[in-house]
Amino acid sequence: MQTGNLSTNPTSVPGRAVLAAVLAALSCFASAQTLPPEVQVGTRAITDFEFDWGRDGVYCPSCNGGAGNARMAYIDNNHDLWVGNVDVLSGDLVPNTGQGVLVDNNATTALEIGNGAEWMVSQRGSELVYTRWTDGQPRTPDYLNLGYARMNAGTWLSGPVDNSQLGVLPVGTLDPNDAVPEANFQAYTTSGAPQKLFWRVVSTGARNNPIPISSNDPGMTRRWVKGTWDIIVTAPAAPDGTGNVYRQVFLYHTTNNTLEQLTFDPVNKLWAFMWEAPEFGNQNVFFAMTGGTRLDIYRKLPSTQGGVRWKVVNSITMPPDTPYINSPEPFVFDGRSWIFFTLSADPNFHDFAPSLIAMTGIVPGTPSLQLLTSATQPRRARRDPESFITANGPV
Repeated sequence: MQTGNLSTNPTSVPGRAVLAAVLAALSCFASAQTLPPEVQVGTRAITDFEFDWGRDGVYCPSCNGGAGNARMAYIDNNHDLWVGNVDVLSGDLVPNTGQGVLVDNNATTALEIGNGAEWMVSQRGSELVYTRWTDGQPRTPDYLNLGYARMNAGTWLSGPVDNSQLGVLPVGTLDPNDAVPEANFQAYTTSGAPQKLFWRVVSTGARNNPIPISSNDPGMTRRWVKGTWDIIVTAPAAPDGTGNVYRQVFLYHTTNNTLEQLTFDPVNKLWAFMWEAPEFGNQNVFFAMTGGTRLDIYRKLPSTQGGVRWKVVNSITMPPDTPYINSPEPFVFDGRSWIFFTLSADPNFHDFAPSLIAMTGIVPGTPSLQLLTSATQPRRARRDPESFITANGPV
């Protein structure tokens, strides 16, 4: 979901999609000296692409009117939103430009707004939500709104979401069993102004529902919890007993408009994700990036004070030469959970700072941090990695 090229090589051609094979690391825990190959799969700049739900390794060629679910979407620097296919055997892009079908020609670019298009899944099929400019108007902030694209009889239809002026950065639900999808988003604000969050059903006439949390600083992260209508959010909590404010993890329940704080220790947290973990009987777990250099894994366990609460069951600290984490996301393969992310020596992940891709398991007492690429050989600024489980394993 994060802005940035998947792979930017300052010494050659920037922004081309590069595929890092992880199957070898999953099967034999390859060491840093035997990194899996890094293979270029695209022939043009592809910024902040996202995969349809075929990424989870469940292929449905008949879904979406025969278009299938092994697809990717991205917005190019000309404001064009494209959908292409993914080869389920190799992970290659088809076509290799990513430009299979033009869906919209007035989308905001990731460089303009901070994110590209996101897939949204329900009984209606796979659809796209994104930030969009208003047709016929100048591309200035007053004319930002939410964009929505869907297939109808094999043809993509796109345009603005009604009643969504100044709505930006939508994230859609991903549950094929939902009758209708939902999206959470924020209102466009200038730097330093409070960020306000909302959610809504993506259909004509739906209302925009405020989420009771805001921040004067950028960086609130939010994701839907699959199988629920809950949103996991990182945002500033109320001041603690010493008056300090820390960014904590919250769970917002859209069904009853309640906000539940999940973490309380005095360390800032970002990038929280919640999912069903096979390692723990398919119970929900979540991770949070803690202090910028550690991933903490949380489970809901009995408390000594009675009841249950979320507790850290595993902490993964990063290598000292590349300690800073960015864009962590989970996936499940062969009965195990994995988290993949980028690492850098630069805490701010500047555009051309070299970085690498890594992953880790979540089982306590089982060290599993694996480097999937080198940061410097070749020197690349790797950004926003995405996983896709092919018929031959994850890439």
